[in-house]
Amino acid sequence: MGMAKLPSPNVMLILGGIITMGRTLDELLESESPEVVQRAKALAEEQLVRLSVTKLLSNLGTGDVPAIDTDVLDGLLSLKRLVESHDCRLSLFVHMPDGTHHGVNI
Repeated sequence: MGMAKLPSPNVMLILGGIITMGRTLDELLESESPEVVQRAKALAEEQLVRLSVTKLLSNLGTGDVPAIDTDVLDGLLSLKRLVESHDCRLSLFVHMPDGTHHGVNI
């Protein structure tokens, strides 16, 4: 079995940990300013929510997945932060006409 092609020459996935140019993600974060780390975490959170909602919408079976409006994404992020501030988790479910349902954690 051959080795999988890496997404970029600077990033390797090894045993579940990300190593970037010889340093772990934690080491990279420790070397950055708190402002840069906070912004990176906010961007990552936004992308994860966008990915989760896109995954959910892809189950609608309409072919094209509609774009997620920025205001909707911002609202979901605000609601997620509020829910998590009470040590809870936010999930989103779609109940289909045939009785099935699809859900994602936000």
